[in-house]
Amino acid sequence: MDRFDIWDGERPLSPRVVVARSHLAVDGISATLATENIQSPTDWCFEGSTHTVVVHLAGRLTRMESVFSKGPSTDALPAIGDIWAIPAGCRYAALAHGDEAGFAEFTLPAGGAGQGEFTARVGHRDPFLYHAAAKLTEWVQREGDLAAMARDSLLQVVRFHLLDRYLPLTNESGKVSATRLREFSNRERKLLDEHLKDSVAYPLTVSELASLLKMSETSFLRVFKSSFGTTPWQYIMRSRLESGMNLLANSGKSITEIAAATGFSSPSHFSTAFARQFNVSPSAYRKRRSN
Repeated sequence: MDRFDIWDGERPLSPRVVVARSHLAVDGISATLATENIQSPTDWCFEGSTHTVVVHLAGRLTRMESVFSKGPSTDALPAIGDIWAIPAGCRYAALAHGDEAGFAEFTLPAGGAGQGEFTARVGHRDPFLYHAAAKLTEWVQREGDLAAMARDSLLQVVRFHLLDRYLPLTNESGKVSATRLREFSNRERKLLDEHLKDSVAYPLTVSELASLLKMSETSFLRVFKSSFGTTPWQYIMRSRLESGMNLLANSGKSITEIAAATGFSSPSHFSTAFARQFNVSPSAYRKRRSN
């Protein structure tokens, strides 16, 4: 294909050749993690009711032209870590050519109360957003409820980051608002702790824990961080590892049995997490305790 004319709404869109694609969503944000073959000129077009932020994660482009209906037009090539931001209601069309491109697309609903103006950007640098997108791409390959919680928690952190940096909440005077987050009550903490202890061997989700306390996932994650200074998956990981430590010291169960009893997806996952947390392998810890 010799043409290199950006899509104008008239000609047919070129087909997109997807090599890999995963989709994640939690309350208020979604992410698509993808790799595409762009050896033939490929149309990337956005126009909708959500704000879109695209993070370039891998691959080298030989040519790319971009046009916003409201915003900059450019032939700049994205480097790894570069960010393109497309506001809701803005038509964006790009024609890209190269080998393969890996990227993350984050979308946020527009029109939330107090949201500021979302500005079109090309070649923007945001180290936090790049590393978060790269980590999500890594974690999407992992199985188990802890990996799912880690992805959900990080995706919510990305949402908070985007709202804070790209759509700062404003009050009537136009100043950025600061909200003091509440913490769990003693009753809520007790209910949560009892549920986690009773479910140590079973898969858990943020949605389940939020429902237990009759909260939205967004509010639950925010209050959990304020209350415990960590994310649910980190908290549960620590709890499960401490249960595993107790079983290593006080039972004759094998490491395979202990991994299953404490909710880990495999013995190797348990052993790796245990060694990372306590700087000793499960077998070495058990041997030390028996001496």
